[in-house]
Amino acid sequence: MSKYHFEKETSSSLQHSEHFSDRTYKNLSITSVAAVAGIKINTKLQNMNFTFNGKGLDYPRIVHYIKENLRSDLKMKVSPWNLAAGWVNSREIHGENTPELGFVLNAMVTYKIVHAGIGYKGTQLKMMLKLSGGQEVIFKPLKYSREYVITGSPYAGADRHNGEIAAFHLNRLLGLCRCPLTVGRIINLKTEVLPVASESLSKTFFTKENDTCFYGHCYYCSPADPACAVGDVMEGAMILMLPEKYRLKKYRSPWQRTYKDTVTARWEQDFNYCDQIRKINMFKKGNRLLDLIDASVFDYLIGNADRHHYEVFADFPDSIVILLDNGKSFGNPYWDELTILAPLYQCCRIRKKTYERLWAFVGHLGQSLRNILELDQLSPVLASPHYESLDRRLRTILATIEVCVEENGEEKVLLDTL
Repeated sequence: MSKYHFEKETSSSLQHSEHFSDRTYKNLSITSVAAVAGIKINTKLQNMNFTFNGKGLDYPRIVHYIKENLRSDLKMKVSPWNLAAGWVNSREIHGENTPELGFVLNAMVTYKIVHAGIGYKGTQLKMMLKLSGGQEVIFKPLKYSREYVITGSPYAGADRHNGEIAAFHLNRLLGLCRCPLTVGRIINLKTEVLPVASESLSKTFFTKENDTCFYGHCYYCSPADPACAVGDVMEGAMILMLPEKYRLKKYRSPWQRTYKDTVTARWEQDFNYCDQIRKINMFKKGNRLLDLIDASVFDYLIGNADRHHYEVFADFPDSIVILLDNGKSFGNPYWDELTILAPLYQCCRIRKKTYERLWAFVGHLGQSLRNILELDQLSPVLASPHYESLDRRLRTILATIEVCVEENGEEKVLLDTL
């Protein structure tokens, strides 16, 4: 992750018409875009052949080199932090096949914590840690057990530390290379954190039934809802901060939710919504819209319905859309939230490379991710139903693309850039 240098920029047309908030619409029953899309997709699913004869699609090879990257026991004299910083560029945070990745992730697990402070401003509990060598990481603590199912709204519940870990590795399987490096780590709050904690953080520590707890500082943080270790030992996700030289610019997502039961977002009801989005300069050509569609595919797979804004590198005009803050993922393996896929079924565009990579993992995505996550210190990272949900959701994504191809033609749907 990166220190936030946010600049909010929104098209004036979206700013004034994003939501149907006028009283005229509040009690009006309008067929939702997702409902209509769902009928088409489900019909396609019933008759679709999930055998693809594409060339060069070899999921065992992909899984092999990703696992080898993690197993790497290279003894390197260079700083792991400088190495990771050197991978970052305008279109990726890490390489797809990076033999030194295991060296960096191992450093995130083993290097000494030299300072602990409160996390950056936000809604979720976290700590900002500094490791020896000066590298900052975010530590998101365990909140729920692996088997706990989040129910309610699509964005319900607190962040899931294991979701951050699983999302990072799924991002690698899909060849997206846009998630900050993330790894599981077990820390001792009393011996590793408290001795180097800032006063503002240490004041939030207390003991509850012989367990060390803290509640930190954030929008929803309070003593009534702390994170507690087992004794003094706590597991969590370590997320590597991006180099400070890369400033982030924050944009409101065109598919942002209203987070209000009585207010409907325009994209949920306007069947021509994407036509309006494509008139905005940043989405007319280049990578931005395709990046957002990639993100929607990724979020649908992990069950993340909370990407209400997105970040890019401020100093690059066609920067990649970075997949930050994936904690609201892997909450409910039994519910597939089709509205997350709205950018895909409304725009009917997807990057050809993404399409081919999805086909490569048909029937194998869940097991492939399970194999990768077995190498993490916190294994098992996910409960079994989550792996099954990945394969089910992948078929839905491919059926969605097939509907688009039938209605628009392959040449308009499968693209390298706009």
